[in-house]
Amino acid sequence: MARANLAGIIGKQVETVPVADTKAPPRPAAQSTPAPSTPDSDVPKWLTFEPKPTRQRRDQLDWVEAKRKELNALRGRAGERLTDNTLIRVAIDLLIVNGERLQGTTEAELRASLGITDDALPK
Repeated sequence: MARANLAGIIGKQVETVPVADTKAPPRPAAQSTPAPSTPDSDVPKWLTFEPKPTRQRRDQLDWVEAKRKELNALRGRAGERLTDNTLIRVAIDLLIVNGERLQGTTEAELRASLGITDDALPK
């Protein structure tokens, strides 16, 4: 899109100025990026993870937030800052380790196959 300069608006000859294309280049296909092998890496750890929006129940979100705050308060300044996403990644790792136990066709059946009862969940 061409732009008119101020001189053109107030009566002088209009000059068009080329404007660079503002569309973002297409993203390459998503590839899994391994976590940096050394703590001295130039890339922050959180940038090595792929985003994946998920939907959680309110009680799950509340529990994760409260647990994050509790763990961060206990750690003081030691170690890395823990986030909600940190706890979610750890929970997924727990699923991976116990994946052979997962059986069922519903969320309730999957929980039951891991020994999780409704009574054990926060209300």
